[in-house]
Amino acid sequence: MFENYTSASVNMPAVLIANGLGICLMLAILLSRYRRTRTTSIDGKLFYSMCLLCFVLCTVETTGFLLEGQTFFPARQLSLLCSAVTLCLAAVLAFLWICYVDYRLFQDHARLEKYYPFAAIPALLICAAAVCNLFSAVFFWVTEDNVYYRTPLFLLPCAVVYCYITYGAVLSYHYRKRSSLYLFMPVLTFLIPVYLGSIIQLTTYGIALIWVSVALGLTLLYISLQSEDIYLDPLTNLYNRNYLMHYMDRIPRQIRAGMHMTGILLDVNGFKHINDTYGHIRGDGVLRAVGQILLRATSDSRAAVVRYGGDVFLVLLPTSRPEEIQRIQDNIARELCQYNRSGNAPLPVSFSAGISELQESDLFQFFQDMDRAMYQEKKAFYLSTFGNIRSDGTQ
Repeated sequence: MFENYTSASVNMPAVLIANGLGICLMLAILLSRYRRTRTTSIDGKLFYSMCLLCFVLCTVETTGFLLEGQTFFPARQLSLLCSAVTLCLAAVLAFLWICYVDYRLFQDHARLEKYYPFAAIPALLICAAAVCNLFSAVFFWVTEDNVYYRTPLFLLPCAVVYCYITYGAVLSYHYRKRSSLYLFMPVLTFLIPVYLGSIIQLTTYGIALIWVSVALGLTLLYISLQSEDIYLDPLTNLYNRNYLMHYMDRIPRQIRAGMHMTGILLDVNGFKHINDTYGHIRGDGVLRAVGQILLRATSDSRAAVVRYGGDVFLVLLPTSRPEEIQRIQDNIARELCQYNRSGNAPLPVSFSAGISELQESDLFQFFQDMDRAMYQEKKAFYLSTFGNIRSDGTQ
């Protein structure tokens, strides 16, 4: 029934090097100066919780290996505790992974509260069984002379962890194009080292590759988060001017390959009046809402939505088909109408828009045409609505 492992099976130098590397990687992230700004968001808290758990797991697993075969009191009790804690924290970390992926995709706290208490049940059952394992062999056992055994049920917590991790990957690739947030999340680069390291360790006792693999995956995720600081606007979660420059650098090659491009430049009417009357906090709320409006309106297309600057937004559509452009405009109008009806806006929000099609890679003319058309519509809006009030909302 039990599979026996002795202290002779443990390659302690390899364990210390691998888990030591994992501890160093996690400490570097946990002590990073960026942590304070990241932990204000739910996904940031989930990410750093995973890093903390990985740090603890590297430490606890190393302690368990060092205790292997020791006969002093209470070496056996500590070995049991280390193994039980490892199983519990592994299940919790895997559960946090799917919560992290889901929130990164949907940015919806209510969704987490609705679905994930049920998703936590397998992890909770594993934790309960691991606690029971301190008194009776369930997943493993440690004899009186401190020899470690795995039972056939040891595969059960492994299966739960693998299911969580795989579900996170499937969720990411199925919904990322419909997400309300642009993702810089290399799921495969997280999964590949985790799968390889865990399979090797599960089939070969005495080496430690699982948690250093997880630490490597989390480090790659952390690096990807820095891309968001470069390419994403922190207020609206839209692409920023840095990404626009990167995007437009590729346009000439894509045009030569036969791609068409249409741009919609949108300016929020009377935004200065909103800021002056209701304050910049309410104004920021309007900008965030506009970002969500544009993302929802373009969620079923390959559009790139950019906060061009201030209250000016840009939608880039890889098409020149009039019906597709009109459909996106209709989507924007519908989403804007729903937002105004919601009562969340201090004043009804409207856009002045300029549309242009990119011709022969002439980016200067492309942006100039959009800008000119947008200001013509903005001027007409203010003349018809306020008479002599200028386009910035002042007398």
